Amino acid sequence: MKTQIWISILLVLLLFGCKQQTLPPAEQLASQNGPVKITGAYALYPLTQLWISEFQKIHPDIKFEIQPIGSGSGLTELMKGNADLSMVSSEVPEDKDSLIWIAPVARLATVLIFNSGNPYLKEIIKGGMNRDDLADLFRNDHSKKWGDLFGKPGKDPVHIYIRSDSSGATDILARYLWITAGDIKGTGVNGEDKMIEALKKDPFALGYCNFIYAFDPKILRYYSGFRILPLDINNNGKIDPKESFYDSIPSLQRAMWSGKFPCALTRTLSLASKGKPRTKEVVEFLKYILTDGQKLVADEGYIELHRSENRCRVFFLDNVKP
Repeated sequence: MKTQIWISILLVLLLFGCKQQTLPPAEQLASQNGPVKITGAYALYPLTQLWISEFQKIHPDIKFEIQPIGSGSGLTELMKGNADLSMVSSEVPEDKDSLIWIAPVARLATVLIFNSGNPYLKEIIKGGMNRDDLADLFRNDHSKKWGDLFGKPGKDPVHIYIRSDSSGATDILARYLWITAGDIKGTGVNGEDKMIEALKKDPFALGYCNFIYAFDPKILRYYSGFRILPLDINNNGKIDPKESFYDSIPSLQRAMWSGKFPCALTRTLSLASKGKPRTKEVVEFLKYILTDGQKLVADEGYIELHRSENRCRVFFLDNVKP
């Protein structure tokens, strides 16, 4: 009986002691001084714009400035302190890897494109192009003409267009072709829009772009003036039924998600900060992207991440300290 009394007394004291304890005040992150500045990859620009628009419906007081200048240039601006976040679509250089905090936010495919007025259009759609021929062409091998590639007479040259800015799409194309980005030669254009403009003007053009720049997400239709190049993956000189998924946006998206479209042509897109995120506005924006913001990814032509990929980043942001 006495033992039970003493236990009861101890429990009361413990409970009373817990109630009297006060937790130390939580460390508060600093507020943003001016708008959240974002720069970097063209590949992530449309989706980040959409995220900003939807996020501001919840947080109308948080302002943003965003400018696409290419993945590599964006990292340079981030390291200089001219941006709060950098949109990254390429490998992070080793000299910057330990200096930044990076969060994967989506995936995206790179596609090869050509002018829809190409005189060999029917042959291209039927036979596609294989990796070896593409590698030769992007090394600027002038010996191969459009007619040579499709068994027809003619001396029509293949005009190769490449990104002149620091582009993740170029890195991904080089990886698929088993060459280096430095091996890729052609007429340089700055950014996705300039690439597409150039291809539309040249019937013998061949280039590449990020998938989301090839179609209108509102109506799920390809833009006019150029076509996505079918890839002869098994190198048999024709586009087999299992390779024929270019006719519609949904079928090509399914091929990208399922792995039927070459995985080497897809890459992870990320947002990076110099060191850990340091303001509450940046932290809240990143948390939104990794949670509710993922619901917007697929409709814009990107590939959403798995929840397990986001979990540790969200946990970090929930517990980030100044």
